[in-house]
Amino acid sequence: MEIISKSTLSPPGAAPRPWDARLGRRLVTPLKDSWVTPNHLTTLRLIVGVAGALAFTPGTWGWTNIAALLVIVSNFLDHTDGELARISGKTSRIGHLYDLASDAVVTILLFCCIGVGVAASGARSMPFGLPAALMGTAAGAAVALIFYLRMRIEALLGKAGTQQGSVAGFETEDILYLLPLVTLFSGLTPFLTAAVVGAPLFALLVIADFIRVQRRLAAATPVVRPVAFGDTTDPGLDATLYASLAGLDQQALHGQYREQGSFLYLPRFLPEEFTSRLVAAVDAVTPVVNRNFLPGHKQGGSVSRHRIDELAPFIAQLYRCPALLSWLGALTGDRLQLSPADDPHAYALYFYSRPGDHIGWHYDTSYYSGRRYTLLLGIVDRSTCRLDYELHTREPGRTAQSGSLQLAPGGLVFFDGDKLRHRITPLGAGEFRVSLTFEYVTSQHMSPWWRFVSNMKDAVAYFGFRQVFGRLLRGRAPIP
Repeated sequence: MEIISKSTLSPPGAAPRPWDARLGRRLVTPLKDSWVTPNHLTTLRLIVGVAGALAFTPGTWGWTNIAALLVIVSNFLDHTDGELARISGKTSRIGHLYDLASDAVVTILLFCCIGVGVAASGARSMPFGLPAALMGTAAGAAVALIFYLRMRIEALLGKAGTQQGSVAGFETEDILYLLPLVTLFSGLTPFLTAAVVGAPLFALLVIADFIRVQRRLAAATPVVRPVAFGDTTDPGLDATLYASLAGLDQQALHGQYREQGSFLYLPRFLPEEFTSRLVAAVDAVTPVVNRNFLPGHKQGGSVSRHRIDELAPFIAQLYRCPALLSWLGALTGDRLQLSPADDPHAYALYFYSRPGDHIGWHYDTSYYSGRRYTLLLGIVDRSTCRLDYELHTREPGRTAQSGSLQLAPGGLVFFDGDKLRHRITPLGAGEFRVSLTFEYVTSQHMSPWWRFVSNMKDAVAYFGFRQVFGRLLRGRAPIP
């Protein structure tokens, strides 16, 4: 099942949601359980937007003012379909593409029709010596290119890769709300001039961004290693896990996950044969465990995905299992992706083997453009260690809720890393504990600066400089 939301939650610390989106939500809330769908609102936005664009073509003062009013109504309606999709759960890929196509049609047609209208109004002296209709077409063509490239970037990086900047609840596109002032004071000619200069310049910036994205992804494209290091697909494994997951009540678990603020605990999740294979993987990687000690925060050992790929390929196979990825995506409502091949944290083993091993209170802070989810699996637990956690700590208006659990072998804990404050209590004498984490993301994009910060954190706190940076300097391509 593929779900793409037309509106996403802002991560902690993000800019406030646009004011028109907040107002749009208030207006469509009564439609939540009605027969009205987001696509109905998209169609209404398309009709009003096309009518507004065409109303510019006569070029008279009266018609241009009517056109401007229709355009701002259309611009506002563009937020209502996404808000209704979000609160009603009526999301779909077709609806998302329909929304994008409507945006492109209305915006491109708007500039073309403004050019026709300025020409019809009798404006003969245009900057650059170009006909007004041609200027409008040029601006519309630049906008068409911008829409096309942004759709390509979104396909590569996810919706977060095309996130618009906002200031005090206003986005770039909100400049269209000033259009009635432009028409009221007969300012379409300078507006068209600004558009024919600004749109191509912005298109050049988007072209440069698209090229950077392609180069970055090409550089990160891994070379597939021989099958000896682990096949990326195991149909039998996937079939076994699919059959096991089919016995879970997906709808009830989704409700529990949402109610707990993007957190879910299942004491029994993995089939026993999978847990046994993970125990064997622990034995295989034990000689390469890297130990760290950060005073006041953590003490313990860890093994990154790079050493796991070499010594315990079953873990990589389980991480990429389509049945697991699909089940988690349905649970969250997000289109989850694997972490990039150069991320040592994509899947990792954590060893608590010496008295006092622990990790203090923290969030799994993500440096990716989108959200990052953590899947924690129990493998070996001969200890009194507990996972202590606090729910709703970053949800305004919600009271924080504390909890504590002991993760048994085969058990699962799944959460949004930026929302759950948690820790592992200290290991006692003669005890031993090993857990496995999988990290899934909604966008694989991370800026070079934040990638460096993330690598530094992993080198110091988890896997060591030799494993994180030595691998990069040697140019070794990770397994996909």
